[in-house]
Amino acid sequence: MSFFNKFFNREKKEDLDKGLEKTKASFLTKLSKAFVGKSKVDEEVLDELEDILISSDVG
Repeated sequence: MSFFNKFFNREKKEDLDKGLEKTKASFLTKLSKAFVGKSKVDEEVLDELEDILISSDVG
C-alpha cells in the first residue's frame, strides 16, 4: 500500500493532481518568461527568479 493511499482516496488524489498540474504549469511559465531572451544571468534575472520562487512557495 502506497503512502498516499493511506490518506487519499482516488477522488482526492485526482483533485490534488489537478491542483498540482496548475501550479506546475504556472511555475514553469513564469520561469520561462524570466529567462527567455537573456544571454546571461544578472542581478535582474536573479531578483525575478527569487520573486518566482517565493511566490510559488507562498501560493
